[in-house]
Amino acid sequence: MKTVNIQTTWGTITLTLKDEKVIGCALPFLKNTPRVSFKMEDIKSLEALTAKFPTAGIADGTDFQKAVWREMEKIPRGQTRTYGEIAKAIGNPKAVRAVGSACGANPVPLFIPCHRVTGQNGLGGFGAGLPWKKLLLNMEQVRWP
Repeated sequence: MKTVNIQTTWGTITLTLKDEKVIGCALPFLKNTPRVSFKMEDIKSLEALTAKFPTAGIADGTDFQKAVWREMEKIPRGQTRTYGEIAKAIGNPKAVRAVGSACGANPVPLFIPCHRVTGQNGLGGFGAGLPWKKLLLNMEQVRWP
């Protein structure tokens, strides 16, 4: 395994690679939105970043987590689904909180788009902090609750 660090104005994004495929993506935790706009060194956009590095696919996790991650992969760019909609889509409509936990356990958040999953009446959460979720949704021109 090897790591690739991508310097940004919001901190370092660290990718973990195995056989040249991404198995982990760590974003620096942000409590507040930085005062500088988001930019990366040597890479023009997050789309270019995710195109440059293929993922290894659905990572290790529980069967439930994998089902949630597969369902998140189906959400088209520029659209969102609620935690409840994901729970219903995987056949477990009462597992709304568990869907949120599975989103938080997503090891490759730039590649499996957990930022596209929101609460019914708000953004919900995001493991690296809500500034990242807002940035990613804004980049996709998504109107969020």
